Amino acid sequence: MLKTLALTTCLGLILAAPLATPSLAETYTDPDSAWWGAFLETLDGTAPDLEALALQDPEYLAADEFSRDEARTKVMARLAADRANIDPATAEVVLSIRAEFGDYDSARGGFPVSIFTPTSRLPLSMGRSLFFRNWQDVALFPATRDEGRALRQKIGQDSLLARVDIRDIRKSRTRSGGYEGHVARVTYSTTTGSEIGQIIPPDAIAADPDAVVAQTEAARQTILTAAGIPPLGTRWDDAKQHLQPLWPVMASSDFVNWGTAKRVAYFWKDGAVQQDEAHDPAKGFRLYLQQREAGWMPQDGEHISVTDLLYGSGASAVDTRGLGPGLACYTPEVFDRCAVLIFEPKDGSHVLTGAYGVIEQPAATSAEAAFTTFLGDAAGAFDGLTTIADYDREDIRQARKAPITGGRGVPTFAAGAGQPLTANLPYDPLKNTTGIEAIQREIAIYAIEGAEGRTPVVYVIGQ
Repeated sequence: MLKTLALTTCLGLILAAPLATPSLAETYTDPDSAWWGAFLETLDGTAPDLEALALQDPEYLAADEFSRDEARTKVMARLAADRANIDPATAEVVLSIRAEFGDYDSARGGFPVSIFTPTSRLPLSMGRSLFFRNWQDVALFPATRDEGRALRQKIGQDSLLARVDIRDIRKSRTRSGGYEGHVARVTYSTTTGSEIGQIIPPDAIAADPDAVVAQTEAARQTILTAAGIPPLGTRWDDAKQHLQPLWPVMASSDFVNWGTAKRVAYFWKDGAVQQDEAHDPAKGFRLYLQQREAGWMPQDGEHISVTDLLYGSGASAVDTRGLGPGLACYTPEVFDRCAVLIFEPKDGSHVLTGAYGVIEQPAATSAEAAFTTFLGDAAGAFDGLTTIADYDREDIRQARKAPITGGRGVPTFAAGAGQPLTANLPYDPLKNTTGIEAIQREIAIYAIEGAEGRTPVVYVIGQ
């Protein structure tokens, strides 16, 4: 069985070694929490409370009642100088971490390393954590079968010491309280000092801005085509003409008077318009697109059937914290799609300002594999991470709507591309997933594992 060791307890596993004092060389070996606090404040550009820090410093605490003022001033000057010497852009941090090699993986040709997984993190100060941005490059210690057998005979099941060199530490765009660093080198040795080997992953290559812009636009077009929706900025009348040949069922969230009752303003079914009245010019509405009549989810939190609205049987409020219109679009027997389009008033009409939905893909070996297969070369424009989404595994497998159950356990690859959003995020599929920031980008993609025979890919497009 594969042995794993969560890095969430990594501070307790860092070997007891003298803490290095930060130097002008900008290489910091096993720095303490105080240094991390100073480093992250410098990285974030926040102003520290030097006086408060000085009052906790050993030099100040050792001063007597007659020298405390002088000691406080001296310590504050030292703390300020220490921070002035920190350059996050060039700093390299060397960490000594206990690690274990899992069972030899013949298919991959090496030993999985316990400390490099999608969710591995090093706890820092003030509830913050450091993640390894390129963990996949160092997740395996390569070895032939014969080399692996000899190495296992040498180390047995003992823990190893991994000296991990980290560069280019940045604030994470997706993890709450998270920072991400590039692993530049990992050197393994036994706890008695016998070196096992070293891994030097590829250097991070800065992306060509023009190429990223082109990839982002290619991704946008791929999503629009696969989703069967028009681009943002399309006016309502034009959107209807675009959508009618592509969707069996459509209904808006706006209501109009119909005698003594109310009906949806727009309803399309069976290749014909069933209802088409003017939407309220002063407010926005949502258009729900599906393969057949099923549950509709207006923004007010109600779960409403179009048939209920048309024939007056009423609507009942239920839990709508599931994934948009449903992970399986209510038709698990086929690969299909479903969507929610957001229209806002503009120039006497309504204009498409946001969209989210599901595009089901064939089953893939992993969520990230489904993502890269779907987008192809355009996947290079995205910043992504693997996480565990807060959806129930059995709901995902059976293609149910997947309400939140608190039973975290669905592997998900989440990624964003394009500029930061200037408007509100149209929808956040991982809203109830702990430790993950909302992806506030023009395009967000979420590939979700666990569905039987397919991989739901959720897209969110905003502006």
